[in-house]
Amino acid sequence: MDTNSTGSAYGPAATKVIADGAKVVVVSCDYDTSLPAAQVAQSKGLLNIAPCVGDPIYGPAGGLPLGFSMGDGTPGEASIMAEFSASKGWKKAVLLTDTTLKYTQNECTIFAKRFKELGGSVVQNYNYKQGDSVTETVSKIASGAKPDVVANCGYNPGGATVAKQLRAGGVAAPIISGFGMDGDFWTSQIPGLSDYYVVTYAAKNGDDPNPAVNDMLKKLTAAGAAPATGGFVTGPATLEAIKAGYDQAKSWDGAKLTAAFESFQNIPTLAGPTSFSKDLHINVKRPMRVLKVVNGKLTFVVQQAAKQVDNAS
Repeated sequence: MDTNSTGSAYGPAATKVIADGAKVVVVSCDYDTSLPAAQVAQSKGLLNIAPCVGDPIYGPAGGLPLGFSMGDGTPGEASIMAEFSASKGWKKAVLLTDTTLKYTQNECTIFAKRFKELGGSVVQNYNYKQGDSVTETVSKIASGAKPDVVANCGYNPGGATVAKQLRAGGVAAPIISGFGMDGDFWTSQIPGLSDYYVVTYAAKNGDDPNPAVNDMLKKLTAAGAAPATGGFVTGPATLEAIKAGYDQAKSWDGAKLTAAFESFQNIPTLAGPTSFSKDLHINVKRPMRVLKVVNGKLTFVVQQAAKQVDNAS
């Protein structure tokens, strides 16, 4: 069902697919918009799963005991952002937080917490909303304490506008973001962009360290569906997890499938080793990729998992 990104369509769409015989409901990747569909599936006793929701609230913490995300949770993603920054010797950070989504709010909160634990400091902290100009903020950054790194906790297209205005305003410090800024479809807006890093699921330009990821990329490209971001691995991984759960439970019953999912310990999927527990229905310790913009394209730098996972509380 295509909801056309209309919030009021998600609940009815879930009701329709269940009436048509769905045994598992796969929802879209933003918790705020997919929740009505997940709640409908929950009320019918069906497993509901999001390929890449990043908020750990998707699951028991959010009243969805039958809900899971195949995503890499924001706590792990943001902790990797901070640990990578610290490994580069960056000590002073400026935060730019898009307050439109809880995901991006939590991203900068967790980044700051972990960065400080590693000896770093936050010298300036600014908020913006998707679509805002940040030229005034950039002027303040440029005239203030020079940062070693800027954490752009945003998503496109607004996040690209922020990157462009940072560079145009004379802020030359490295910039780091999470999955919300994955893809190089936006880098053409900023000719000569450099020192921009993204933490994401996979390298989508053929240089991923996992051969299976590169093989899937070739198949998708050959089929005319070249992915825009590394998030393409989460769709196949969702199907792999559903199959593994069914093979174990031998049932489509939501409670039985949930018990099977909660027993997963590093089962192999295209998105990486996948584990769940009774309390946590999302992965926060799965290795992710750090990519860097080089000549307008995202290139693989390193694969790493968070050494310590912080959260937003």
